[in-house]
Amino acid sequence: MGESHMGMYGVGMEHGMGKPDVLWAMWEKLDDKTKKSLAMRKIDEKIMEKEAWIKHLQFKVESLRMMKQWMEKM
Repeated sequence: MGESHMGMYGVGMEHGMGKPDVLWAMWEKLDDKTKKSLAMRKIDEKIMEKEAWIKHLQFKVESLRMMKQWMEKM
C-alpha cells in the first residue's frame, strides 16, 4: 500500500489515487445542465477574484496618493 498524506481539505489520500481522477469521474456523471451551471460559477468566481484585486490596487493607489500629498505639505 502507498504512503498516506493529507489532501488539500484534510482528507487522507493514498498515493496513486489522484484527486483530479476522482473529480473527473464525478464530472462525467453530471448532466449537461449541471456542468454548465458549475462552469458558469467558476467563471463568476474568476470575475469576482479579478474585481477584488482591482479594488485592492485602487485602494493602494489612493493611499499612496494621500501619502504623497501629505509629504508635499511638509
